[in-house]
Amino acid sequence: MDGVLRIMFDKRCSGCGDKVERKFRYCPWCGASLKGSGDDFGMLGVDDDGQVEENFKLPLGLNKIMGSLVKQLEKDIGKIDMNAQGMPKGFKIQIGGRMPMQMVQNKPKKKIENIVVDKEEVDRRRKLKRVDADAKVKRLGDVVLYEIAAPGVSDKRDVVMTELETGLEIRIYTDDVCYVKTIPLKVEVLRWKAEKGKVLVELRG
Repeated sequence: MDGVLRIMFDKRCSGCGDKVERKFRYCPWCGASLKGSGDDFGMLGVDDDGQVEENFKLPLGLNKIMGSLVKQLEKDIGKIDMNAQGMPKGFKIQIGGRMPMQMVQNKPKKKIENIVVDKEEVDRRRKLKRVDADAKVKRLGDVVLYEIAAPGVSDKRDVVMTELETGLEIRIYTDDVCYVKTIPLKVEVLRWKAEKGKVLVELRG
């Protein structure tokens, strides 16, 4: 059991110094970044040494099917007039193999900017009872709006967004409890605000 715990908690937050699980990219207690960067590496990911993984493969059999579809698409695109559509002839599409580094980093996600708190506030937050928060979800075009109920919250500094490997965790700290809402999807946090008794979060998938 001790070995399992060491694997789970094998890094410390540079902000408050507390142990944090490997899956967290932002400290769930003080809000500090654990990666030191807001770069988005898309589906390629980053290994433990911070290197971009450049190779990825499609499932067996799918590579051949996709190759055929891509060739047909290239042929159709090549017939499009440059002046009419603004697309060059001979346009090439590649799936699988190595992906150029610039393709990975040309559209970084907006960095989450939590308000980092002091050690005293971190200690207070640790003692709060955790409660699963209720939320209403609305979709406005390509934006998803979460309205999270959190009685007692009124300040954005009491909200901590924590990027996970598989989604996003939102913690809302009040005087009495810590409201927690987990979103099991890879999303981009556009903005958020705290109002009386609720937190509004805009996301893009």
